[in-house]
Amino acid sequence: MTTPPKLKAYRAKREFAKTPEPAGGLVSIDGNRFVVHKHHATADHYDLRLQVGDVLKSWAVPRGPSLNPADKRLAVETEDHPLEYIDFEGVIPEGEYGGGPMIVWDTGSWAPMDDVEKSLRTGAFKFRLAGDKLNGGWMLTRLKPKPGEDENKKNWLLFKERDLAADTALDILTARPESVKSGLRIEELAAPAKPAAKPAPRQGSLKPGTLPGAFKAPMLARIEPQLATQVPKPPDGEDTKQVWLHEIKFDGYRTMAHLTDGAVKLITRGGIDWTKRYGDLPHAFAKLPCCDAIIDGEIVVLDAKGISRFALLQDALAEGAGSKLHFYAFDLLHLDGWDLTKAPLVRRKALLAQMLSGLGANSAIQFSDHVEGSGQGLYDQASELGLEGVVSKRATAIYQSGRSKSWTKTKALLSDDFVIAGFTISNAAEGLAALGMAEFADGELHYRGKVGTGFDAATAGELLARLEPLREGATAPEGAPREIMREMNWVRPLLSARIHYANRTSDNALRHGVFRGLRDVGLSTPVSSKRKRLIAEADLATIWVTNPTRRLFGKTGPTKLDIAVYYALVGDFMLPHILGRPVSLVRCPTGLPKDCFFQRHAFTGMPPSVVTFEATNSEGETKSYLSVEGAKGYLALAQFGVVEFHTWGTHRASLDRPDQIVLDLDPGEGIDWREVVEAAVHIKDELERLGLVPFAKTSGGSGIHITVPVTGKQNWKKLHQATSAIATHLATTAPDTFTTTMGKDNRKKRIFIDYHRNARGHTSAAPYSLRARTNLPASTPVSWSDLESIDAPQDLNYSSLPGLLATSGDPWAEIDKFARDLPVVSGATK
Repeated sequence: MTTPPKLKAYRAKREFAKTPEPAGGLVSIDGNRFVVHKHHATADHYDLRLQVGDVLKSWAVPRGPSLNPADKRLAVETEDHPLEYIDFEGVIPEGEYGGGPMIVWDTGSWAPMDDVEKSLRTGAFKFRLAGDKLNGGWMLTRLKPKPGEDENKKNWLLFKERDLAADTALDILTARPESVKSGLRIEELAAPAKPAAKPAPRQGSLKPGTLPGAFKAPMLARIEPQLATQVPKPPDGEDTKQVWLHEIKFDGYRTMAHLTDGAVKLITRGGIDWTKRYGDLPHAFAKLPCCDAIIDGEIVVLDAKGISRFALLQDALAEGAGSKLHFYAFDLLHLDGWDLTKAPLVRRKALLAQMLSGLGANSAIQFSDHVEGSGQGLYDQASELGLEGVVSKRATAIYQSGRSKSWTKTKALLSDDFVIAGFTISNAAEGLAALGMAEFADGELHYRGKVGTGFDAATAGELLARLEPLREGATAPEGAPREIMREMNWVRPLLSARIHYANRTSDNALRHGVFRGLRDVGLSTPVSSKRKRLIAEADLATIWVTNPTRRLFGKTGPTKLDIAVYYALVGDFMLPHILGRPVSLVRCPTGLPKDCFFQRHAFTGMPPSVVTFEATNSEGETKSYLSVEGAKGYLALAQFGVVEFHTWGTHRASLDRPDQIVLDLDPGEGIDWREVVEAAVHIKDELERLGLVPFAKTSGGSGIHITVPVTGKQNWKKLHQATSAIATHLATTAPDTFTTTMGKDNRKKRIFIDYHRNARGHTSAAPYSLRARTNLPASTPVSWSDLESIDAPQDLNYSSLPGLLATSGDPWAEIDKFARDLPVVSGATK
């Protein structure tokens, strides 16, 4: 193997038959990762390594990095290291170069503040870090050689820049000595290694057969999780004469860990294997003292205060998970040949605690402890800390799959959505201090107080960036006090937030409000200034409808004019996805659901730029179809009571060469929204393995449409066969979760992968199309990361969506650039 020139110095110092270090040069990955190793060789020191091209530029920092900008730390430039070294953690044998233990003390991504080559050449290197321990701006400045000193010796000074990540008081080296990869301290890694052995049960300590109700049985491939029933307050046990165990409610992914002979599978609530998605976490289960087990728990990421935050979990998964994940175990259902589901909960948890007791405080696996008796104290504490809430479980209960009353959940504090009407600035922090909240009542916006907690510095910065552009044209809501009027920067009421609060004052102001996140999920792609504004082709004054105040779907439903205005406002984003495509319309001329109907063919008074064309359908019959060819026709359709748009996966100009496929994930009875999201993410990963680039949108109902752009090389028959084979393949990857067979009976507690929308003449709801249902939800394109944060897809509707799009843009704006050939997958339907 030829040695890459940049790694010659690295390889010349090492004998790879003796050291576990990577020889390197086998991978070339674009990226900007960094690592800080803590290395105990002749003495403790730290190694800073930044990915630059296909190597890691490296500096040895004897005293380690400091968060205090006044500390200037010597950094000696060393030889370039291979990219594979970024994940290396282990013990270099004594007598070898650099002999001693080395841990991954910190890792993450980095960004230069100037041209890298220029900075390294001039000796003034500014960069930013985004790691688990080190963040913000940093500086490396090269020192001039002293008289008589080796000219080739490159000494630098490393120091922190003055920003929000600086800290003059905290010694990060002593406060966080552990590895971010394994959780081990360097002295633990240096301890003599125990001989490798297959995990085996400690029969002397773990005795599952002694639990009442336990019985010998083979381990099941899947146990459906037990779910809690929501109640207004945690039970105290006094009324029921039952003992209750009360646990913290986590904000993460419910997961079943299945251990078999030391190997682990991490199964979602919906039954999908997400082991590969969870980074280093699966390795932690190898330390458990058992051969086979099923453990119920939740995967989370903790903030600086030790509180689980779903947004942090999203970020970690988007970045590749790494070592940031924790598994909080709260139930043990099977252990080494014994089924424990019929044993009392309190005994199952005691055995679980015993099994986890040897893992230590730094383990990625932790026991979810509980308190007995009344849960009010824990609930009050959870509310005060801003936790999700409390889960209460009857101590003597067996494990029952599905929702039951032996497990209850109580959400912390009250929780509602409020409009963000303004914000205040902190002069000390030079950033966001508080949000001004409001809500609509009697048709007007009313002020409800300030919320100044629940967001960290990064979230505050993001909020401020989104709110600043909304100041123009804003007015104060009703009821804002005079002192608030002086300090508040009012914004147009386009963004809403979920707020937890204790209660309200007599004048309806929020008490102890905590920000929990924006409600405008799924729209994080910025608006491109280069996008053609198609709606400008039409004068908005042409929006004219008869009976504009006629309400649809009930006395309080939206009006006919509301629908017309919605389509005018979202036209810039929707038109690129429907122009020139065959379209079917759902018209609701009277506003009554029973009078809605599909319109596939020409109708009297049709707008000029909605054209008719003829084509042969799948039965060989010649039929006329519709296509929207301009913005004026699109806008005029509101006059005809059009509520929904449905499109073919092709353009009229190339009718027999479809350029999109749609897989409609349609949940059956017993499947909730969170399980559909988990299933969609699984399908995304499987499609990417097939070389495709999938995009997601809500269906406007309970499902998710996964749309894949393709190159248009196949006709409809071949495309339908290919998507049948792909759907069949996808179903086999999680057969307990998916089905490709129609019919309600086949879909109970399963998700139907509907590929039949890819047949000639079949349609699916167009991006941003409203759906003819209460509150007019929209079929909304969303980014994959945002999809996971949606709690209620119906929140994306005719009222909320225009404002969100105006500030965030269309995540499908460049979907056509990602067209790929459909792969050949065995299993096509003949």
